[in-house]
Amino acid sequence: MVKKKRIKVYSSNGKKTLLLSQDEINTIKENDNFEKIYESELSKGKKAYEIRNYYSQAFWKDLLYVLIGAFLSTIAMDYFISITGAAGLFPGGLGAIARFFSIIGASKINFSASTFYFIIYFIMNLPLAVFGFKKLGWKFSTLTVIYSVVTIFFDLILQNVPYISPNDLSLLIDYNLISTMPGAWGAIVWIFVFAIFGGIVNGFSYSIIYKANASTGGSDWITYYYSKKLNKDIGSINIKINIAILFIVICLNTVILNVEHIDQTIKLSVLYNEYDNLNDLMNSSFGKTIDQMVNGDQTTGYFKNLWELLQHNKNWTEEWFNVSKYIASSNDFDSAYTSSMVLAMKFKWIIGPSLFASLILIIIQGITVNRLYPKNKIMNLFISTTKIPEIQQYLFSVGYTNNIFIWRTVTSKKNAWSDQEQDLILISMPMIYYKKIEEHIMKIDEEMIINIIGSKKVKGSNFSFAFDTELRDKALSEEFLNNARLMKKIESNAIIKTYKKMKKNSEYVQNGV
Repeated sequence: MVKKKRIKVYSSNGKKTLLLSQDEINTIKENDNFEKIYESELSKGKKAYEIRNYYSQAFWKDLLYVLIGAFLSTIAMDYFISITGAAGLFPGGLGAIARFFSIIGASKINFSASTFYFIIYFIMNLPLAVFGFKKLGWKFSTLTVIYSVVTIFFDLILQNVPYISPNDLSLLIDYNLISTMPGAWGAIVWIFVFAIFGGIVNGFSYSIIYKANASTGGSDWITYYYSKKLNKDIGSINIKINIAILFIVICLNTVILNVEHIDQTIKLSVLYNEYDNLNDLMNSSFGKTIDQMVNGDQTTGYFKNLWELLQHNKNWTEEWFNVSKYIASSNDFDSAYTSSMVLAMKFKWIIGPSLFASLILIIIQGITVNRLYPKNKIMNLFISTTKIPEIQQYLFSVGYTNNIFIWRTVTSKKNAWSDQEQDLILISMPMIYYKKIEEHIMKIDEEMIINIIGSKKVKGSNFSFAFDTELRDKALSEEFLNNARLMKKIESNAIIKTYKKMKKNSEYVQNGV
């Protein structure tokens, strides 16, 4: 009897081994469970290959972008946004909600409001991250989560290093100091200045992170999802959502805002217009409270003189303005305001400097992102080359889905550096994608000539502003399926797992080791 040749079947990690004949292997492959197990192993292998391919090529560059972007975001929040205090700037979207809760938390515990912000923002992003991993892919989601985590660490470093912490180092000006100084416009002007610089720094940060195919989290999760699903830019919708959330948050923040944080110009406006004459003032609860404070020596001598001049009622308009201005500029009188005054102040505050400065922050941030990350800026590429099929194949492999126009004879010409004829192709794509593929395209044909022309506008629903990730995945899958060594490992894993299942179910396999 001829002894059947046995074949060693190794698992992918080399730990499990079977010694089977070819007939036994065929029996295992014919089992009903083999196909399911093989498909499962193939899916796992493809995912592992994609991850390995990404980490060996692009991950470290993307990670560097995310780290730089996270650091800039931390600077914007620590030195330009949080520093403006409870009545200051708010970012858009979920960031506004996180800032609102950070203000509440910082008032209860002696802790940095910006650190609270980053921690709360991270917690708010956790359920969205689960959504992201399911719907948007592991690369985008992983980098976005990394961004949220490292901003916390960057903030802790900046907050605790002497001389450079936001409390010690003031960029532009010491906002906390100037906001407490008497003067009609000081703090209001500077909150808009901080909004401009904060928007620029945040815009730089966001554009760098977007170049890494990641995001800053928050509403970006939903925006990115629908942008992919609808195959169009919905940035305008995102801006509207961010502004709506910002308005709601500022309304909520105004409700809990202490009177001492309301700007003195708003206090002055409400107070000065509250009373028309001395009798109305002195008969009101507010006037009686101020009079008691003056008679009880709870005010300065300067204010006592102003109050006495007002009692003479010689020039009501001027003297009442001077008294109102002094009261509005000092927090010592905050307890004297009536509830109706406080309500009027808070109503004016809702549509006051905090809201409009925050809108300026969002607008400047958006303009900066559009300049540095022109997602929808289209370029027309006229490429003279002898390798049109190779270029076509590469473009489709990276997800290019728009038309490719080819002139093979009419525009055929002789290259100035050789007698070789070149054909001409025309493609249109967003500028950000061309920068990613430029180096590889030039390597396909070193003698090609590329003429780049900007496109003012593209109309038509069939034009794609993004590369199709499915085509990229398909190209990667083909590369994976053509790798004989990996396919052999997957088949071996499937054989071993099917064999174990058959053995467990007492199904017949002649021999196994």
